[in-house]
Amino acid sequence: MASLPILTSGGRLNLNADFLQYASRHEAVRKSLVDDHALPLRSARFGGGFPTLGDPEDPTLNPLVVLSVPFGAVAGLKMIGFLALLVGALSAYALARSVLEYSWFGSLWSGLVFGTSLFVPLRIRGGNTNEVYAAFLPLCLLLIGLAARGRKIALLGLSLLIYVMLSDGKLTALMALFCLAVLCLVGALPGIRLFGPPDERRRFNLRPFKMLVVGTVAACAIGMARILPAVELLRVSGRLTHRSYLAYSKGYGLLASYSAGDLVAEATGWHGEIGLTTVGALPVILAGMVAVVSWRKALPWVVTIGLFAWLALAAHAPVDLFGLVRSLPIFSAIWNPAKYFSFPIVFALAMLSGEAVSWLRKLPGRWLPIASAIAVLIAAESVLYPRMTAIQSDTYTFEASYEEPLPPGEFFNVRGSPLPLTRMHQSRAVGYFNVLRNIGTLDWYTGVPLRTNAIPKYLVDTENTYLPNPEYRGEAFFLDSHSHVKAVTIKANEITALVDVAAPGTLVINQNHHPDWHAGRGGLFNRNGLLALRLTQIGSYAVHLQYLPWSFLVGLTLSCLSLAAGAAICWAQMSGRLVRWSAGEPGVLRSASRLALACM
Repeated sequence: MASLPILTSGGRLNLNADFLQYASRHEAVRKSLVDDHALPLRSARFGGGFPTLGDPEDPTLNPLVVLSVPFGAVAGLKMIGFLALLVGALSAYALARSVLEYSWFGSLWSGLVFGTSLFVPLRIRGGNTNEVYAAFLPLCLLLIGLAARGRKIALLGLSLLIYVMLSDGKLTALMALFCLAVLCLVGALPGIRLFGPPDERRRFNLRPFKMLVVGTVAACAIGMARILPAVELLRVSGRLTHRSYLAYSKGYGLLASYSAGDLVAEATGWHGEIGLTTVGALPVILAGMVAVVSWRKALPWVVTIGLFAWLALAAHAPVDLFGLVRSLPIFSAIWNPAKYFSFPIVFALAMLSGEAVSWLRKLPGRWLPIASAIAVLIAAESVLYPRMTAIQSDTYTFEASYEEPLPPGEFFNVRGSPLPLTRMHQSRAVGYFNVLRNIGTLDWYTGVPLRTNAIPKYLVDTENTYLPNPEYRGEAFFLDSHSHVKAVTIKANEITALVDVAAPGTLVINQNHHPDWHAGRGGLFNRNGLLALRLTQIGSYAVHLQYLPWSFLVGLTLSCLSLAAGAAICWAQMSGRLVRWSAGEPGVLRSASRLALACM
């Protein structure tokens, strides 16, 4: 109900630079699949030819991008956001009911409070649709709990879910895994009840943490076709060793972090203040009651709240924990502690306070527990529901006007001048609108920029006017005047040029050079950052270039082998062969079988 404003917004856009960036990526995938009939390993529509599959924010191999292919990027992103909210609410309910063993109303409380909390709606309004994976936290913990209890299929589901989160979830997905690790490790302490009754023998219960590790490793193995191109791109761009952020250059104290007072006021909604951690005063009070009355059961959630609140405070904390860890991998890429450390706080408050609502079942009588539970649910949603609805109503409000796309086969690049990269206006210079028209944008908005060498045909000024570029010679041209190009077709992974060669010469194609391009004829080389071929054959013929990155080929091979191994293990487990093999004669098969059983 709170999402009706989004679901009924039609073709209206979120006029936000981040949203337009993600919409352009989804639309580029759609164009490559539908128009070019090719898996978008790269895109000619960004930066003069960019290996998009390696971009950490690229959605090509994310299963959820299938929503954008038939319905378009804008509708697809809206559906992804709504799906995340629905999954978050339902899985929080299921986690509380089947793993944490809350009452029906306690489980409903956790599902509603988490589902209508404001982190995901605010991040969607901020344009960061790929941060909705924070809503998958309870589903991950639910699958971990089920896998720890012997439900083998839950481990497979966990692996696939983690892959979906990692495929374009960036730092949000990594912080979600960090949160899960904290919960599993604290929940493993003797006498702590997180995933079922406490161990009478006072032993550490590391099985849930083992399920998390196995699921993450399996997800990475399955996702090698996605991971290796990303590692290669980050290596080329220098981002594996150094990542500079504007916020760091201005000073560490200027990072987006909370003060203690702001964090409490925002979480409780004090004086109408709302933000990423807002759940309302009642869940915070109930969570505090559980922390005092049932501290053993509450300890994993309390530690999670305390740790992530400490990190979110950054320099405002008496001891700056984030300052101590920000030199570590992953943490070094975080410039907004308030954002990346806030959603675990919301998750822990929603789940912990559900335990207090479960206590209401101990009230006397038949109707008093029900009436009390309904009253506290209404009280909580009277804070969250109207605010969530207001945020959703304020997200997709921009009516865009579209120009006609270019005729089939035509393509050129533009550059905004002098326009900022994070622009939302001058539609002819915005990547999303250009992708719709099959026009490339050289100065596109990306977190991992590479050198752009392609030459724009037009510069777009502040009046949204095309200014012809005198340096432009075409999308393919010869350096000498004796030969000429009849036509050129540029697709995702393929370039075809029809040429008339009068004398041996050099053909230059107005796309960035990359070593993974292969030419059907002529010697391919790098000329001032552009693709160039030395053609010696005289006459009229077609020149074909094909892009096929080695990192994708190796990664795809590893992904296929991992899927085959996983299928074989599942088959052997279901048929009973895995146990027999593990007890057989010494050898590779017995060792592999024992390793597989140890991971289950």
